[in-house]
Amino acid sequence: MSNRFFKFILTTGILFSAGITKAQFNISGEFRSRGEYRDGYLFLRDSSRSPNLDIIGRARLAFDYSYEKFSTRFSIQQAFTYGQNYYSSDTISKNTVNLFEAWFKYNFNGSFGLKLGRTEVVYDDERLFGASNWSMWGATHDILIAQWDPTDHKIKGDFGFAVNNIAPASPFLNSYNMRNNYKYLSYLYLNKKLLKNKLNVSVLAAVDAFQKYGLTITKIKNDTQYIYNEYDSIIGYLPVITKTTSLQEFPDILYARATVGAGLWLNLKKWSFMLNAYYQGGHVRDGRKLNANFYAFWVGYQVVKPLKLMAGYEHLSGNNFSDTTLMKTQVSGFSTLYGTSHRAYGYMDMFTSVVKDNMGMGLNDLFGRVTLSFSDKMSLEASCRWFSLPYAYLRVNNPKKGALPYQEVKKSLGTEMDLMYIYKPVPNLELNAAYCFFLPTATMEAYNDLKPGTAKFAQYAYLMITYKPNFFSSAKN
Repeated sequence: MSNRFFKFILTTGILFSAGITKAQFNISGEFRSRGEYRDGYLFLRDSSRSPNLDIIGRARLAFDYSYEKFSTRFSIQQAFTYGQNYYSSDTISKNTVNLFEAWFKYNFNGSFGLKLGRTEVVYDDERLFGASNWSMWGATHDILIAQWDPTDHKIKGDFGFAVNNIAPASPFLNSYNMRNNYKYLSYLYLNKKLLKNKLNVSVLAAVDAFQKYGLTITKIKNDTQYIYNEYDSIIGYLPVITKTTSLQEFPDILYARATVGAGLWLNLKKWSFMLNAYYQGGHVRDGRKLNANFYAFWVGYQVVKPLKLMAGYEHLSGNNFSDTTLMKTQVSGFSTLYGTSHRAYGYMDMFTSVVKDNMGMGLNDLFGRVTLSFSDKMSLEASCRWFSLPYAYLRVNNPKKGALPYQEVKKSLGTEMDLMYIYKPVPNLELNAAYCFFLPTATMEAYNDLKPGTAKFAQYAYLMITYKPNFFSSAKN
């Protein structure tokens, strides 16, 4: 019996070893911590608010496996703020651990495959679909993607489709009122390389559908309570008002918006150019029509090998709040959908919510950048951005009775200066530090609900360390 058992173990080991030589298995991780000094980050502050220091972090553990036509990835993530759980207790008050990615892909041949599960969706410069890597929690989608990528990589295309729900399907449509999530998403992405890979052209069309906003219905019932004396005679009465509220949901009413456009990247010996433009139409979640647009361009020039200059301009259409008649039926704010905003609109993230909001004021961004690369390990970047409004009006939230729902302002919002230093002393390790400040106008103060002249000097600084170890790789064994 022991001899048979030994032969079985030996045979199993040989077969397993043979399988491992064909399969690829990798275990990797990521450790990131960022200490921040926030003194005007995200929004301006006045004397009623104080600056603060904090440390935020992220830890990821990823398992990648591929064998013949199959590949898969599982990644676990913890995104947290230092100190949010008790230091001397096994009780976790805030559970910050989740499954960040879990997807499976089958390649029918060398060019076509299907990918299913929770995964990052990233295209081009992450304008509309990005990993949101600056935020510790990142961004992933539960989605099915058909991927076409021929071996020469000259042209490739993806078709994605997603359905979101909060419970298993029932005989009737379930209500889905997660405010920031789409109920349905589909997109088509095509990319073509030309001129010996010097020219890169992309086309993207996306449709995302949302359930109509629920309505809070308030019912008021007026009744009378009679007051009796000891002889059961009515001696008076009291009015009784009963107030009840309920939420009316519309699971069978969906509003969809469509986004379509293209991008172009041209890289020459010393010059580089980018141009992209998108249009958005359809409807927003409250049923109003959508008519919005976006365009951006920049030009870069490599002065010498270590020094690169860049200048550009971006425009996101916004709403003209003074046109109250049009605003009743149509909105014109462009949304950057599920893109990465931090890299594109200033490192102080003053306008992260603006560029995502179809109901917003829109944004113009004129910028210049200087990048000095001392070596492959070290670089210094300085950027200057001037922000302004497409229209000289801001929305007034909850205006007083009889007052206008908007206020007239000047278009200029202010100027942001960003200085960032990156150092990579060894492979997989990166140190990133930055200092930024914002010079606001009275319009920017009004946008932040501050009185003119009351905003304190806005500044932001951080120091971040990122280490991505590779714990195990079957290719090295």
